Amino acid sequence: MPPVITLESPFAHQVFHERHPVLFARLKDAHPYGPEQRKALDELLKESQEGVISLADDAFDREQWLAWDRRHFGTPWPKAPFLWAESYFYRLLLGAVGYFETKVDPFGPFKTAELNDPGLAEDYAWLAEPLDFDAALMASLYGNRADLGFQLIAGNTKIHDELVADDSAQVQEFFAKPATVTFILDNAGRELLSDLVFADHLLANGLATEVTLHAKPYPYYVSDATITDVSDCMRRLRQLPGGAGQRLHEAAAEGRLKVRTHPFHCAPLSFHDMPTDLAAELKSQLTIFKGDLNYRRLVGDCYWDAATPFRETVSYLPGPAVALRILKSEVVVGADDVEPASRIAGTHAMIQMYQP
Repeated sequence: MPPVITLESPFAHQVFHERHPVLFARLKDAHPYGPEQRKALDELLKESQEGVISLADDAFDREQWLAWDRRHFGTPWPKAPFLWAESYFYRLLLGAVGYFETKVDPFGPFKTAELNDPGLAEDYAWLAEPLDFDAALMASLYGNRADLGFQLIAGNTKIHDELVADDSAQVQEFFAKPATVTFILDNAGRELLSDLVFADHLLANGLATEVTLHAKPYPYYVSDATITDVSDCMRRLRQLPGGAGQRLHEAAAEGRLKVRTHPFHCAPLSFHDMPTDLAAELKSQLTIFKGDLNYRRLVGDCYWDAATPFRETVSYLPGPAVALRILKSEVVVGADDVEPASRIAGTHAMIQMYQP
């Protein structure tokens, strides 16, 4: 493996020193947090920027985090791997605001606002028209773009031109025979709505016999999808044109659409370390890994040479897989070299497929 990206990288440093303070300000504005919670947030922010990584003796999940530790507890935050540190940061954030006692999602107001956005119905007006496979795939890939509808209606050539890796033809060919499909979900809101549209397309057209949606077991990062978010988006989709929401509701009642979670989806580790039960579940089906964070976990959050074949980085997987990802971090494999600024700008995307 190439060198691991740490918090000393310019992008990771920006996340911890510029983005996190803004996030905490938004959280304090969105919730009636008292002095204790606000103090805990302030202390977490300071510790994560200047201090040492620690684990409380009375943490309810202490043993789990000790099992996930890779000798990072007791070391300065800047020396820790970016993926590990960022994941643990969000676990500490949940503890600081009392999530594990109240079960109140700290990011809930942001998610609710997106689903209640008056412009959302207009953004998804394109659902009134039938989608072909390529358009449904692209909807899932680019689901968090407000301009998606225009691009799908106008044709997908422009969207394909933005891809730095494009295995879409191989993905469509894979569905020449009906398959069992698992989505490892990324963001809630518009992205999850578009993932549901793709899942509906697969089920409604007989391309998938069964679809399982894997959500996070608890709020993770700012907008990652939990099981509650899946339910909220399913209800919202039923209010949009095209009938996808109702068809998925019926598919769930028939057992063809399932929603699951697994503790490992909030682990600070790459999928190289996935437990045997999760690996066994993914062995006999196509797994679609959505989003940038899952991509970092899929290939390893490392300084890869961009020309490294995608297949080489994911050969450990127990079954076929597809990565659908908009570039928002430094990691790139299986593509022509991408300028550093473009890797984190959200302007480029990739579709990559692996078959054992």
